[in-house]
Amino acid sequence: MSTSEIALARFDEEVKKHYRWNLTANLGDWTLFSMGMGFVSVNTILPAFIRNFTSSNFLIGLIPCLNTLGWLLPQILVANFVQKLRRKKNLVIFSGLGERIPWLFLFLTAALFSPSSSLLFLISFFILYGVFSFSGGIGGPAWQDMVAKVIPLKKRGHFFGWGSFLSGGAGMLGAFLSIYLLKGFPFPRNFALCFLFAFVATSVSYVSFILIREPASPARGEESSFKEYLLSLPSLLKKDKNFFSFLISSILFGFGGMATAFFAVYAMNKLALSDSQIGVFTLLLLLGQSISSILWGYLGNKKGYKLVMELGTIATILAILLAIFSSSVYLFYGVFFIVGTAFSAYFISFLGIVMEFSVPETRPTYIALANTIRAPFMSLSPLLGGFLADKLSFPFVFVLTIFILLGGILYSVFFVQEPRHLPPYKFDRYLARKPT
Repeated sequence: MSTSEIALARFDEEVKKHYRWNLTANLGDWTLFSMGMGFVSVNTILPAFIRNFTSSNFLIGLIPCLNTLGWLLPQILVANFVQKLRRKKNLVIFSGLGERIPWLFLFLTAALFSPSSSLLFLISFFILYGVFSFSGGIGGPAWQDMVAKVIPLKKRGHFFGWGSFLSGGAGMLGAFLSIYLLKGFPFPRNFALCFLFAFVATSVSYVSFILIREPASPARGEESSFKEYLLSLPSLLKKDKNFFSFLISSILFGFGGMATAFFAVYAMNKLALSDSQIGVFTLLLLLGQSISSILWGYLGNKKGYKLVMELGTIATILAILLAIFSSSVYLFYGVFFIVGTAFSAYFISFLGIVMEFSVPETRPTYIALANTIRAPFMSLSPLLGGFLADKLSFPFVFVLTIFILLGGILYSVFFVQEPRHLPPYKFDRYLARKPT
């Protein structure tokens, strides 16, 4: 047995040895972080908060834009560095601070807010929210690669399904408490307390993440400079045509945010709802996410994540159609429940499918490339939606989104093959395996 084979066998043994521990620690981190995000939902609570300072749909669209851009854009800049790390955990620990500390500062800023300084507060909010978003993007490839290392392929559907289920339940608890906070305290103290609870919950999740036992990788990609690495990426896309087709379909799917980012604002404007209804919307969104996640995880394990992604997009279209014709708050409850199922499907399927396109040595590159290429389209789509809504109307934006999503489904069905039925693509420059 060669040295590399011995190293790989030891690695597999260590993964099996710590699987249950790492499963528990990862689920704890995911669940508690999601609870914190239930207090500051990007689709409901944050748009409602900014709505108190401005009527500009463009600025409201900047929230999901920053969220998406921050998560997706930095990943290709760090992927080459991540690919060389035998352990990814320390980078996630570092970037994780930037995903938690901004909520403490937002709590302090909102608690001390003066009505005469609305512009200053808006600037502070978007800067702090940008730090949160981009910190997630810096740690994203390392986190996803670490999950793929410590959770075996045949267990990932189980992990993603239960992770979404538990995180959805925890998020619902956060959303339920946010209803009490938004209704029980005057503005802006109610939102300030939401920020504080988000900081506390995500800080506890940070402790759970630190407990993960990550084995060192038995092999890694070939050393290359950042310039060489970037110049090699077009060749990867040219040679791996199935992956390239997948990216096109996922870009089209990402335009769903052009509509879903404005459901809460559209409902509040159309029905003149109070802020407390935002907590109810968040609760129902997370309920849909939690209930459907086990199904999506099971379906992904059995049939593949491509099908889950397509079904999630169909759910988004159904939610948009219901929003267009909704005339009561109860119908909007259905909108947010369906959106929750769609978000769960897309999240589970995208995490799962990208991991199956490549060999472990190139996995950080595939993860980062998939995320970064989508970044401009997914981040700008809410801004485009807000601009069109200001100039025309929300129903126009919703109908346009439906046509784009239908195009994405058709492209995926006819041009994208389920990657698990094909051999993982091996990019030439990364074939060499380096044992520890």
